[in-house]
Amino acid sequence: MQLASEVINIAEDAANVIAIVIFGFAAFRAFTIGRVLVNRVYRNRAYFMGVFAIIVIVSLIPIPATIGKIYFPFLFVFFIMVDSTILAALDTDFFHRNTLRWRQIRLVLYPLFVAFLAYAFLPSNATNSLPGIVLDVVVATFLFIFVYTTATAVVSARRTPDRPLRRFMALSGLFLFGFIVNTLIFSFISKGFSFFLFVVFAYITYRMAMSLSPVGKVEKEIKG
Repeated sequence: MQLASEVINIAEDAANVIAIVIFGFAAFRAFTIGRVLVNRVYRNRAYFMGVFAIIVIVSLIPIPATIGKIYFPFLFVFFIMVDSTILAALDTDFFHRNTLRWRQIRLVLYPLFVAFLAYAFLPSNATNSLPGIVLDVVVATFLFIFVYTTATAVVSARRTPDRPLRRFMALSGLFLFGFIVNTLIFSFISKGFSFFLFVVFAYITYRMAMSLSPVGKVEKEIKG
């Protein structure tokens, strides 16, 4: 039993290092791509992904309580990025459709997210003294924010004629869906298993940065 536990710990440490390396490379590629992009929408997305990758790297550094303190704030950073990307996609929609009423609903999601963060940073003795229904409301709020955002990102991606933006948003939706699953696993099943998912998230982050690469666009134009 002790040997199995040691093997799991070694595997978790290895997954953590791999995730940090991939996130680091994703940040490097994002900033490199951002410097050569002319399109402001693409450039802002690239820089945002670079900053996001750095924030995740900091959250993965094995400092006591670091992950607990940074996990939800970097989700908030990602939410801001997805929100701005959805708005950009709505502007490129030929019919200018307000997908899932995002322009209105987003104004509700921001204060809900801030309230969620306030709860997440309460001391454990304060949260333990609250009625059980409060936790149910917090979980429901989290799921509503990210399920709704994921759905809007996916539908908006299908409606925009901008191919790079479409790929970027589709990957954003996949990332958000993964984080919903990861949070539930981290909270209710196994904290250890969730570390391995960060390798997947790191790769998705890298793919999101590369989806904005002008090199890929040039190659496609040549083939066309």
